[in-house]
Amino acid sequence: MLSITPLMTLYGDVCVTYGTLSLSYFALSKNTPFSYHCEVWKRIAFGLIAGFAVLFLNYDRLTLTDDIFFSFEMIPMILATFYGGWISGITCYAVNFFLSDPFTLNNFFIATIMIPLFMGRVWLHKTNRVFYSTIITIAIYRMLLLLSQSDLQVSWWAIIFYQLVTIICVAICFHALNFKERHIHAYFSMRKRATIDSLTQINNRASIDYKLAILHANHRACGLLILDIDNFKKVNDTYGHLIGDRLLTAIGGILNENIRGEDFAGRYGGEEFLVVTASDNASTILAMAERLRSVVAETRVLLEGSATLAVTVSIGVSIYSPGMEMKKALAAADEALYRAKRQGKNRVISSKGMEKQHVD
Repeated sequence: MLSITPLMTLYGDVCVTYGTLSLSYFALSKNTPFSYHCEVWKRIAFGLIAGFAVLFLNYDRLTLTDDIFFSFEMIPMILATFYGGWISGITCYAVNFFLSDPFTLNNFFIATIMIPLFMGRVWLHKTNRVFYSTIITIAIYRMLLLLSQSDLQVSWWAIIFYQLVTIICVAICFHALNFKERHIHAYFSMRKRATIDSLTQINNRASIDYKLAILHANHRACGLLILDIDNFKKVNDTYGHLIGDRLLTAIGGILNENIRGEDFAGRYGGEEFLVVTASDNASTILAMAERLRSVVAETRVLLEGSATLAVTVSIGVSIYSPGMEMKKALAAADEALYRAKRQGKNRVISSKGMEKQHVD
């Protein structure tokens, strides 16, 4: 038998490598798919997790010379770079560098491998050809490095065997993560189609109904803003439905950019939109409604050529309180909206019950 780390230890290292990266990839994809262009904190977290996996894997090593050894440490670093980009890769390398013996020949050797990966931006070209070219190049580079060493402590058969096991392990992890990535992206794509309005790219009516049902079930107060585009039928009749669609898309973009993270916006139907605020304070809700009305009033929709179209919205506002029927709160906001229309449009009107609360 080859005098190397026992096969059971190698198997354990494979499980640790895949299990750690797979679970962290899944956890970081809870709300949005994890990738090289997601939030920076997620990429740093992925690199940190991969880095601590490297430290664990360094305990099982094949010592080649006094300064060089083989372990599975390169596998998390390569995969962190392929899936999390340069931020994950550098973070992983930094953990290994600063929490192990930093200035060693082995760390220098790893750096000479990682730098070309960063320069080649391999995360942008995550194909099988690029991946296998990378790991085969690394294996050849390792073998050439060892040819210059005269004090090898193990046989070449052991070195070749360890290289093959490493290649098989990293290939299994790569394809398994690829499989997970495809299915996670497919899941979020289907969820988006089911919950997002395809034209305005904000929540659709089904999402709105679900949000309101959850608030009602949890007895959570909120503010309700119903926005209606002024003279929308006239826009469609005069300029056509293409311009009407541009107008709807513009309003959806304004809502996405101008509501707070804890608030919720969706297309209620036709040219109507609904905003649900986390706050139930009348002054806060009215201030938000006025701000949205003002931003819309400053918006111009591009027509044919260089002409533009001004757009305004009327907004009806109410408050939902625990114990109320949600339909009643919506009806109050709708009634306030119609009063805003009758009073000249391009204005914010609160429900009668909210006016009383605001006065009190």
